[in-house]
Amino acid sequence: MSDLNFIETAFAARGLPERVRDMSRPADDIYADADAFAGMHWRDVTCAMLDKHYDAIYGFSPPAFCYFLPGIYTAGIREGRPDLLVNQGLIMTLDRGNTPASWDEFFRERWPSLTPQECEATQRWILWLAEFDPAPITDTSCSFPLISNRP
Repeated sequence: MSDLNFIETAFAARGLPERVRDMSRPADDIYADADAFAGMHWRDVTCAMLDKHYDAIYGFSPPAFCYFLPGIYTAGIREGRPDLLVNQGLIMTLDRGNTPASWDEFFRERWPSLTPQECEATQRWILWLAEFDPAPITDTSCSFPLISNRP
């Protein structure tokens, strides 16, 4: 199965979140970027949108973060864009150390919510990024193995 098909299948059960962000927060740039995705299906995410709203991942509510991950992954793969700033941002959010005690609230509320299949889809996306020369990411060790191997 291709990486695109695997990602789409792994995240197929994710439902559209009620809200893309915490509405009690002011609509600063990060939350305005998240608002740009409101009511959108993750399959409709494009690289042009991600270029314009690359900080959305930081403003997304935890359910919206998980919901839009496959859109971010597949847009980059489909359009051959490993260089997207959002890709670097996602990798940085994974870089939280090897012990759960070092995980911040942002990490704990999002990444451990992925299913085992979604974790494998994320691993495939990371490996896709690592194939490029120069690789847009330099450290793929991050915290991800811990959450993807949880019981």
